[in-house]
Amino acid sequence: MSERILFLTDLDGTLLRPDATLDPDDARRINALTDAGFMISYATARTIQSVKHILADIHFTEHSPPIALMNGVFIRDMARGEYLDCASFSRETAEHLLTAFENRGLHPFIYAVNEDGELMTYYREIPNSAMKAFMDERVTRYKKPFRRFTELTEIDGTIVYFCLIASMQDVSRAVRQLEDRLRHMEVPDIRFTYYRDHYDETVWYLEIFDCRASKQHAVDFIRSYTGADRVIAFGDNLNDLPMFEASDLRVAAKNANPALIAQADEIAVDGVVTWIETYLKFRNLI
Repeated sequence: MSERILFLTDLDGTLLRPDATLDPDDARRINALTDAGFMISYATARTIQSVKHILADIHFTEHSPPIALMNGVFIRDMARGEYLDCASFSRETAEHLLTAFENRGLHPFIYAVNEDGELMTYYREIPNSAMKAFMDERVTRYKKPFRRFTELTEIDGTIVYFCLIASMQDVSRAVRQLEDRLRHMEVPDIRFTYYRDHYDETVWYLEIFDCRASKQHAVDFIRSYTGADRVIAFGDNLNDLPMFEASDLRVAAKNANPALIAQADEIAVDGVVTWIETYLKFRNLI
């Protein structure tokens, strides 16, 4: 029996073009590979609202592997339009995080999913131009819903994600606070990742999720779900390190963060799709 290989790729900075779109030729070639029976999936920090537009040209079928959204918070079957897995915060943890942020003058976006599976983004303040640009682009390009709140009780559904978009100094300050929190906990209740924006080097992201969620969790879940014998991961930024740790072969984008390149087995010099095609041809699989 031939080895079942799962190719799992990040989107921004890895598979996508600099304008955050998927090259139509790459989409055509990916569809040809999946039609031939090869498993290609995606693990991204993005939500379903933007991903369904970005991957609109990808043909998802009942045989397609699920994809990971929001750094592994959600695992989604794209063909059926259903979440297979969701890692969420307790209300107590969410309240503590929000209070800790706001006591330091920081205002993250908060993501929640309601009983119908609808994802909504909430905010109390928009304190900087980077957060405003983030919101405006997603409202305009992807019709993503944002809602202002005053009290946490106004947030409908289960809270799954915090995202702070700020300067390196503010993100570093918040990271130190989170590290201190984890040092004093016998059992960690959260995970977080932080990295520089792909498109503006002055902007940094800090993303916080339940301790069960990560791109490592995404690899483990999708590997088990699909029965893959081997996972080959593609990434470019620090939030892809957990995905690399859980994969069998690690491939960095050519302009990846140096820390990721240091952990990579290979570099996708000519892009993800060309790397996959070359790998399969070398093994006489296509």
